[in-house]
Amino acid sequence: MDGKSHLIRVGATVFLLVLAAGCSKSKTSPSSLCDNEGAYLIAFASDRATAGHYDIYLFDVLSSGFRLLKDLNSATATDSSPALSRDGQLIAFVRDPGTAGGTDICIYERLTCSLLSTPGLSTAGNETEPVFTGDTRRLAFVRDTLGHRRIRLINGGSLTFVPLPGLQEPAPYDDWAPAPDSTGNLIAFVSDREGSPHLYLYNRTDQTLDDLPDLRAGDARDLDPTLTPNGLFLCFASDRAGGQGGFDIYLAHLDASPPTATTLPNLNTPGDERHPRIGHAAAYIAYQSQSADPTGWNVHYYARNAGAVISSAALSSDSSDVQPSVRLP
Repeated sequence: MDGKSHLIRVGATVFLLVLAAGCSKSKTSPSSLCDNEGAYLIAFASDRATAGHYDIYLFDVLSSGFRLLKDLNSATATDSSPALSRDGQLIAFVRDPGTAGGTDICIYERLTCSLLSTPGLSTAGNETEPVFTGDTRRLAFVRDTLGHRRIRLINGGSLTFVPLPGLQEPAPYDDWAPAPDSTGNLIAFVSDREGSPHLYLYNRTDQTLDDLPDLRAGDARDLDPTLTPNGLFLCFASDRAGGQGGFDIYLAHLDASPPTATTLPNLNTPGDERHPRIGHAAAYIAYQSQSADPTGWNVHYYARNAGAVISSAALSSDSSDVQPSVRLP
């Protein structure tokens, strides 16, 4: 890391980033050649350009086309797990150069086509699964620590790690798939601390852990949580009995008493539905669905009011389109 910091201001979003050798480019493109447009966006990873080599794509829902991500993707490294900021101007993602250094989290700033990284994210271990808090002032992610995965949270302004007592202790289990609310005071995540992977809800203010017993279904695997910024809606994938088959998408209102996991009309299929990402007002949900035909994994989005799956022709491919993230209402 060269020690030179850059203050990035995009609309109301302020996120202090430091240029890092692992993710930065030696030359920044002129902003006039960059594309930071689009009100409703879905970012995802795909190997549609080269089989087995994943890049980041940005789909514009209103125009049903793709936005330019100049200078983001690498010809030699695999890029995956994109996470959009609330205003759609920042994309955090995982870069895997295929070397002994492991995977790192990078951040792409659309206004200037700059590829940046927060400090402390390039280590000898693996950093994965980035996701911004709803206010974009913090970034949650996963780091492998002494052979086990742990949730981490970093401040954008002070460049410091936020203590997460109860999620940092050395123990023989894994925590992964963080899903923070607007400020990171609530973080839903997956853990196998009881054997099968289940959902948990961590309260940073009270330093308490809720194992969400009302949302469980035996030893079913519950994965891929996503929270609305207000912390009211939790969406996730589960292979519990009673669904359409494989993994299905479920939605829960956490303020309900008790909260219950319900399916969404017309969304699930006999194949697998995974990695849901819910819009900030819970009106739309993007997800990946595995078809029985040769198209494999494809990204779709679901309109809750209409109870309808929207499958744009531009999102259909014979390649694997996975890990969507959204800027959707």
